Formats: sequence, structure tokens, C-alpha cells
Amino acid sequence: MKKIILIPLLFLFTIQFNAQDLELIVGRNFTTYDYTNSEGASNPNLDGASGSYIEVSYNVPFNRNQDFYYSLGLALNQFNATGGDYASNYSWDTNYLGVKSGLKYYFTSRNSFLKAAAKTGFGINKIINGQQKINGATFDLTQEDEFTAVSVQPYFGLELKYEVTSGILLGVGYNYSKSFGVANGDAEKLNFNNSRFEFGILVPVN
Repeated sequence: MKKIILIPLLFLFTIQFNAQDLELIVGRNFTTYDYTNSEGASNPNLDGASGSYIEVSYNVPFNRNQDFYYSLGLALNQFNATGGDYASNYSWDTNYLGVKSGLKYYFTSRNSFLKAAAKTGFGINKIINGQQKINGATFDLTQEDEFTAVSVQPYFGLELKYEVTSGILLGVGYNYSKSFGVANGDAEKLNFNNSRFEFGILVPVN
């Protein structure tokens, strides 16, 4: 994991440092899980649920027109789920800490008061706490193999920003991602799909 994190950090220090931005993003995750047990069977009773999202990122342009930006951020995600059948009811409530690395392209001029952009990249996430509740009993998900591995989560999204005052922007956006490699062992497999609606504020730092 350390080697994977070093790659975006090295890239960040090779690009031109001008017109940097600091961005705070909050949002709501809507997550569905892809789960298969040791026999390869899925769980049709597992439903998606919502959770919170917060990210702090540093954005740096790497071309003269300032329409392409590189972004490096730290994010906290809640990827939750509910489920049940006639015999039991259960839920998963999780918190994942991760690093995000991505590219952003502005369709509109950087000097325009209304700015539209597309973005893509990947996140590297690790569970920091989580609970599974089954019929009132609580279990620690950080001790379960299918939750403890590092996950790689490619994403793409769109955003729209409005300049409220010189250099300060408010924005809304949509982000879709899919995780890979969440499970540690071969017996059980766990991945998830996530849609997120975002609200953010961006401020210049130079």
C-alpha cells in the first residue's frame, strides 16, 4: 500500500506549482455490495444503504491553459448496507479512510464564473471501523477477512462550480465508483458499487 500511495505523491511534485487550490467536499454515498460466499453464491437479500462522505484535496494545474488539474486528497467514506429475510435482519455500517488521486478537465474557461468539469482517478481505501448487526447482536467487521484488505476504487464524475467571489467557488457534483480487491481470502468475495452526490467549496492557496 505504501508503494501505491507514493506514486501520486511523486507525480504531484513533478508538475508546475502555480494556481493551487484547496477543496473541501462533503457528500452522500449510496452503496450496493457484490458479495459471494465460499460456495460462490450471492446474497439476494443484501440491499444498499446510504452513508456520509468528506474529502480534503489539493489541486494543481499541469498545463498553461489551466484546464487540466491533478488532484490529491484524503477521504473518509461510509459504505453501508442492510439486509434480511424471514429469519434475520442485519446491517453493515463501515468507515473507510483513503487516499484519492485523480485528473480533472474543465470544459469551460478557468476565468468563467460558471465552471463545468469531468474527473477521473482512483482511491485506495482501508477500513478503520465497522459493525455488523444481526438480530440485535453486534460484530466487529475489522476482524473479518472480507473487509480488512486494501481496496482500489476507480471513479469518474462530473461537477459544476460557481464563483461566488474572487477565487472562491461553490460546487455540486456526481461521482460513480467501483471497488476491487476488497476481500483478503479466496473463500468469500466482497466488492461494492457507489454513487455519490457532492457539495464542495474551493479556495485558492497562493
